[in-house]
Amino acid sequence: MGKDKIVIYFGFNNPIIYKRGVENVILSQSGALPQNIKKYYVFFGEKDEDFFWNDIKCISIRHNLFRFVKLNKLINKLYKNAECVIHSHNYLMSFFLLRKTDVFTVHDGLFYLSSQTSHKFKNVFKFIEKAVYRKSKLVHFISNFSKKESLYDENNFIIVNNTTPLEQIKLKFEKEFWSSKKVKIFTVRSIEERVNIELLIELAQKNSNLEIKISGKGPLLEKYRKEIKEKKLDNIELMGFLEDEKIRQYYNSCDIVTVLAKYGEGFGLPIIEGYLHNKPVFASNVSAIPEIIIDKKFLVNNTVKDLENKIQNYLKRGMSCNFEKYYYDNFGNDVIRQKYIELYNQFFKLNLSGS
Repeated sequence: MGKDKIVIYFGFNNPIIYKRGVENVILSQSGALPQNIKKYYVFFGEKDEDFFWNDIKCISIRHNLFRFVKLNKLINKLYKNAECVIHSHNYLMSFFLLRKTDVFTVHDGLFYLSSQTSHKFKNVFKFIEKAVYRKSKLVHFISNFSKKESLYDENNFIIVNNTTPLEQIKLKFEKEFWSSKKVKIFTVRSIEERVNIELLIELAQKNSNLEIKISGKGPLLEKYRKEIKEKKLDNIELMGFLEDEKIRQYYNSCDIVTVLAKYGEGFGLPIIEGYLHNKPVFASNVSAIPEIIIDKKFLVNNTVKDLENKIQNYLKRGMSCNFEKYYYDNFGNDVIRQKYIELYNQFFKLNLSGS
């Protein structure tokens, strides 16, 4: 009797608590694997525990000084009983892992991100990033931009864009709390410095005919809530974390989606989520966004004047774009799933079928 075959994913966060970024991509990647392939998701959490996330067994290693020792012990134990493939999204995990990483997925280059904020350890991150690429059999990039801004200089790489698990979430048609006479703008973002929430606050202050709702959490959530309160703005709301079902409802009931960023947008998942719901998406002309956007007319130069003008022009004239078709043709679950099937088949001979 042969050994079990398993794929071990390295991530960052507890997927039950936080699943809007890397965790979403891992969920999509794991969907390419048939039921006879066991799936593990390993991350550093608040405590040692294990639980199931859909059909993926999650293992949390408590975040302390011995976490990398525990990581290696865990992987060695899994290797004794199975034929393993390690698919990592985490630079530090792969760096301290004694074994090689089979596939390493790059969302944003470690050195690129640290350089954008002039991080004092950026040269350390540069060393780590290069070392991880040397230890990886295959490097996967989620966009041409993430490849361009990385420190990877070999030929053994593949580019596969993201898709969104929201496609599988049943859409409930419920009335949301929008002001019926206003133009409804929705965005899903991590509330941090790089995503340019200031621009949306400025837009709300300038145009009272817009109603803006922002889903997401992050280190600057309370700062921006305080600013909105001090400016007495009643047409913009930071709603915090929303479950996927609620996010789908807001996407479906809004008029426009925005995805703003100053830097560090390796793909732009909310862009394709807007297209999934057949909505126009206005997004910043930075990072990977221009290669994902349906038309350059929807790109914004990160000024409130340009953002407002492009929204108003669209509302007056419209554009004959089939956003939903563009999503399914380029980023739909089936399209991306097939690319991951080919990836796992070609490089790891797991004998996966297209079913």
